[in-house]
Amino acid sequence: MAHKYFTDFLTKGDANVAQEIFDSECIHVDQVWAPAHPTVGIEGMRHYIADLKAAFPDFWVEIKEISTCDTNSIWVWYEGAATGLGDYHGHRASHHASIFSGINIFKFNADRSKILEMHVYRSAFAEDKQELVEKVPEGGFRELRLRRLV
Repeated sequence: MAHKYFTDFLTKGDANVAQEIFDSECIHVDQVWAPAHPTVGIEGMRHYIADLKAAFPDFWVEIKEISTCDTNSIWVWYEGAATGLGDYHGHRASHHASIFSGINIFKFNADRSKILEMHVYRSAFAEDKQELVEKVPEGGFRELRLRRLV
């Protein structure tokens, strides 16, 4: 399932595989994008991939390593690239190319046939960094947070 998620769903942008790979109650939490507002359910994931591919039509990822956490969970280390060619969180296209890496932790449903939870820990895109600068004024602890992402 994780391989299909990265190759068919994310890289190819095939929303049709959502029914096959996601549990109906799946939760997707991106620690950079919006950790307080996870994407939920199959339709949520279809909407997620449509938004992602609209903003980054050349988005691709390559799996570097997969390892088990426990009998129902794995982590996947990956690298990828994307160019901001469309609107992103209400901002116009940046045309900036980003190279990123990350680790996703996947939890599967009881029979391990579908993805139940995904927690995404990735480096920030240029657009993420710009959005943080706009939302978080400089100074103090918040400035330290921004510097870590650079």
